[in-house]
Amino acid sequence: MPIRTSVPIRVFDQESFHQIDKRVTGLAFDIHNEFGRYLDERLYQRELTRRCRAIGLEVQPELEIAVSFGDFNKYYCADLLVNQGVIIETKTAMALSPAHRGQTLNYLFLCELHHATLLNFRTERVQHEFVSTRLTRAERSRYQVVVTDWKPLTARCHELYDIIHQLLKEWGAYLDPLLYRDALTHFLGGDDCVVREINIDSAGELVGTQKMHLVDDDIAFSVLASTHRPALVLEHQRRFLKHTPLRAIQWINLNHQQIEFRTIQ
Repeated sequence: MPIRTSVPIRVFDQESFHQIDKRVTGLAFDIHNEFGRYLDERLYQRELTRRCRAIGLEVQPELEIAVSFGDFNKYYCADLLVNQGVIIETKTAMALSPAHRGQTLNYLFLCELHHATLLNFRTERVQHEFVSTRLTRAERSRYQVVVTDWKPLTARCHELYDIIHQLLKEWGAYLDPLLYRDALTHFLGGDDCVVREINIDSAGELVGTQKMHLVDDDIAFSVLASTHRPALVLEHQRRFLKHTPLRAIQWINLNHQQIEFRTIQ
């Protein structure tokens, strides 16, 4: 199977999820009231696990999620799985961010669940958010490919295109863009072959070097999930390209159900 979890997963309806969430969140507020907001994140996780078990909830700390394709494997770790079907992500941040929500959504997609909870212990009061999705695995597999500005400049570019299609067919869309990038890197030869330092110049003078993922010696590739103003992201990639010795960037944008392939030259 392309996606495996360290324990079996149960899918709860919304009402059952909220019943469990209410109990767990109550314990989180109690912990915050007793310990304050300056513990390390792992200590909040341990204490929340202990208290959940004390009231009869089943808890799996550090749920392992393995994603594979061929001989490629990538592992994720969700903070807590309660009663085999409720993911609880704990944070100690100044505030919850879109990155936290995106990470949690990725876990929901991988586990084929619909609801999770984010708890942030660093704020004055526990910051509590629901993360939800109605997307099913079948719906994530219905995507549209846009290749209006795509130019397969070399045989390796054709290979890049074929690999990403195979990955999308196996896993569906909407997942962490770094997952697809890491898989592409693996199948194109691994980090030693693909990830290289390139020169960045300004007015003919070297500014420094920066790591890029290269599909060929003078062609890079970039895998993003830009859903807000992707044209602006594309423009910034063009500006970057002008200060490198590269002749092109093959840009793959996983824009929800629209998969965009563009060649920036």
